[in-house]
This record gives sequence, C-alpha cells and structure tokens, in this order.
Amino acid sequence: MNSRTKQLKRWAWMAAFLALALIFSARSVAVQAADDRWRARYWNNRDFSGNPALERNETTLDHDWGRGSPGDEVQDDNFTARWTRNIYFATSGVYRFSASMDDGMRVWVDDSRILDSWYDSQVHTVVADVYLSAGDHHVKVDYYEATGSAIAQLSWALASGANTVNWRGEYYNNRTLTGQPTLVRDDGSINFNWGLGRPADGINADEFSVRWTRTVPLDAGVYRFATTTDDGVRLWVNNQLVIDQWHDQAATSYSADVSVPGGNVPVKMEYYDNRDYAAAQLNWERIAAPVLTSTPPPTAVSALPPWTGTYYNNTNLDESPVLVRQDPEIAFIWGSSSPLPNVVSPDHFSVRWTTTANLPAGQYRFDTFVDGGVRLWVNEQLIIDEWHDYYEVRNWANVVNLPGGPVPLRMEFFDDVGLAEARLVIQPQGGTIPLNPTPPGSAGGPLTATVINAQVLNVRSGPGMEFDPFSHVAGGEIVNLTGYRSNGWVQIRLLDGRTGWVGGAYLTGYNYDELSLWSGT
Repeated sequence: MNSRTKQLKRWAWMAAFLALALIFSARSVAVQAADDRWRARYWNNRDFSGNPALERNETTLDHDWGRGSPGDEVQDDNFTARWTRNIYFATSGVYRFSASMDDGMRVWVDDSRILDSWYDSQVHTVVADVYLSAGDHHVKVDYYEATGSAIAQLSWALASGANTVNWRGEYYNNRTLTGQPTLVRDDGSINFNWGLGRPADGINADEFSVRWTRTVPLDAGVYRFATTTDDGVRLWVNNQLVIDQWHDQAATSYSADVSVPGGNVPVKMEYYDNRDYAAAQLNWERIAAPVLTSTPPPTAVSALPPWTGTYYNNTNLDESPVLVRQDPEIAFIWGSSSPLPNVVSPDHFSVRWTTTANLPAGQYRFDTFVDGGVRLWVNEQLIIDEWHDYYEVRNWANVVNLPGGPVPLRMEFFDDVGLAEARLVIQPQGGTIPLNPTPPGSAGGPLTATVINAQVLNVRSGPGMEFDPFSHVAGGEIVNLTGYRSNGWVQIRLLDGRTGWVGGAYLTGYNYDELSLWSGT
C-alpha cells in the first residue's frame, strides 16, 4: 500500500468520524433542548411592567402560597408571574393540560394560547386538549394574584382519544414527596399491592412516596371515592382535600362522598410507605344523580359522633372480631369488595355499629338501605328486624318519637355472598327540629340568599380562605343565613344544622350591610 493510498484512507476515517460526531452532537442538542426546570420571574404589579422583583429556576409549577408570597422580594397581593420552559414530549398524541389557579392564568404551547382564565376568582381548574408531535415544545404560563389566597399549578398527561388519561405517577425515594422525583411514569390505574417489594427499579422497598395526578371526565352527581393504603394517604377531588390520613397504618380503607358538577375533574392522590408492606389503591363510583331542585332534600343527620364498628368474618357476629375501628358514618357501598381487604372477608361477614347521639326531642325517621340483613335499635328498642339477605338493595324504615337527650343507637348487618351495601339515614320529621342551637339573626335582615357565579361553592369553618372547607353548596341553591357577616364573608346554616362561611360575593337576594357583625364567638 503506497503512501497516497494510506493518506486517502486516513481522510476517509476522519470524515466518517466527523460525520458520526456531528450526528451525535445533533442528537445531544435535540435531547438537551428540553429544560429540566422552569424559568420563573415575578413582578410586583399586575401588568408585568419593569424589571422582575425575583427571578429563579423552579423544578415544578405546583404552588399553593396561601396568603403569602413566592418570596421575600414579592408582595403578598397584586403580583404577576411568568414561567417559560422547553418540554420534551416522548409520544405524539393528544395531551390534556390542567391548570389550577387563584386568581388568573393563561397558558401557551408553541406560541398558541390554549388556556385563558384571566379574572379574579376563587381556586378553580380549567383544562385543554392539544395534539402535540413527539419532541420539544415551548410552554409559557402567565399568572396574576389579586388578593387573598394565591395558587398556581399546571400539569399535563397523555390522553387516549382525549377521554381517558393515565395517572402521572411521580415516585420519590423519601416519605415526604420532596426534591425531584426519582421516577416519573404513566400508571393505568392506582391498584398496587407491592407487599415487601419495590414499585420499580431504582425506588426503595421502604420509605418512598408517590404523587398521582389525573383529570377524570365525570358526569354530574355524587361520587364515592375510596382508598386502601398501607401506610399514609391524602386525596384531593376537584382541588378539595377529601381524605387526609397521613400516618403509619396497616392496610386501611377510607371513603368520601363528593358532589361534582360534571366535566373534567382533577384528582390527586399522595401516598407514602414507611416500613414492611406497601399497598395503594383508589376507586370511585357514582352513588347519586345530581339534585335538580333548588333546595336539596334532607340528608343524614351529621351531628352524630363516630360509630364504633366491630367486624366479624362470619354472618352471625360470633367469636372474636377481626377489626374494630371508628366509622364516621354508616354509608358503605362495598359491592363485591371487602370492608378492609386482607382483613375482612368480601363475603360471609357481619358488622355491629354502636354510638350514642344527643338528639333534641321530636319525631325521627330511620331509613336503612342494605344488600344483606339488618337490625336496628333506637333507644334500646328494636325498630327494624330484617335479618335475611334478599341479594339486592332493600330500604327498611321506621319512625320513632324521642324524648330528647342521649339516645343509644345500634345497627347490625351481615352479608352472605355477592354484593354488599349498608347505609343509614336519619331525618327529623317536619323540618322543625334544630340539631344545633340557632344563633339570632340580624334585626330585620333577610334570612335566605341564592348562590350565584359558582357551580359548587365551598363552605368554610371560618370567615376566610385560611379556614378549611368542610362542605359545599350548589350554584342556584337557596341557603339560609344566620344573620352574621365578617370581612366580606357571610355565615349560612346547612340543612343538617351546621353553620359555615361563604364569600358574600357569591350570594344574591340579600343586603350584606343589614347583617350583624360577627364577634368571633
């Protein structure tokens, strides 16, 4: 081989090497074009004018500042924020973007505005479906805070036909969901029983946590959301915390009945495992249609203390119980599942619930709805005795006159095979029996108002966003006023006798200035 031939071969190898280097370099640029953090800028005004008061990088756009601010440099109210980021989408398809805010937010993808909710508001969520090709896409988010609480959150997930969205699962190698997730993946459902194992390679077998988020399309109605976890769990539905059991525990089930207005409903579940066994499950079912009347019918008396539930793995309440727990109410639709998987049998089980309620004198109707056998004692008197299983839901009821004062209550239930359901509803007759003392109304003040400008309005324990919501009322519903006001908030009385606070701007048909100032007692 002469020197010219060798030189040509050297040039050929060098050209090939340079070509490969260019290919790898181009690939690296394509991958690295996506950002792993948001560029965040904050202004102390409502129009993004002047220089930002604060600039920083943020790993997630998931903020709930309450009545505070993003940082010492930013004021608590009347500020704006802008986040920008290039995001790599691995799969072509329809993506559902979900934005939660208090007050306004706009979202752009590749300079096209996909979400626009730019007005003063309480916390709410809007969604948009966008087709994206695989690769990098530029996302920009603008936000403003007026007064009160401040919330700015954005998430997205790949949709299947824009109707079903997988859960976005973020897995952390700690129990507190802190730092960046070690693993992010799509989970088709939250139905895991890891035992002593680990959720995935790279995730601890113990001391890990997970956050699942998803937007669920639901028809309007009342839904029962049920979790079973070992250990801690928190569940939000439509941005409302409905289950909060953040503590170590053996596999335990909790449920919450939630009224949703219909449409795309954001759902978030957080979970942690401490030691030993790990399990996390979530399911839901529609248990009631939406109320079509302006005033909902009376519901179960909610002034009762919790029930002591004693569970047996037989149908005759015999031998030693396998589970004793406090049940907030008797409102269970187990279907073919168990009251507590791996502890209570899904068939051939029985339960005894007991409590003592302090009820005013009057006449009460007791309704049981059961798929199974039931017996009910009120004030030591057996008023319902249907100890047989019809293998379908039956309603058994009786009316009792009570003298007033402490009333012992006991309900017994058994399930043979098939589906299982046990519910108890207690209603005062005539609608004249107060379940809580009634504070005086204002002199000459109106006693009712109508809910406006909201499909669902939270009822809070105090006059302010810092107080937790414990119930809600529907748009168009006529509510009773107690006659008190405080800093723009109005106290209302629910059908079960409890009192709570709603924003006065969401009520009409009353005179706010005629209500009495609340003294805080």
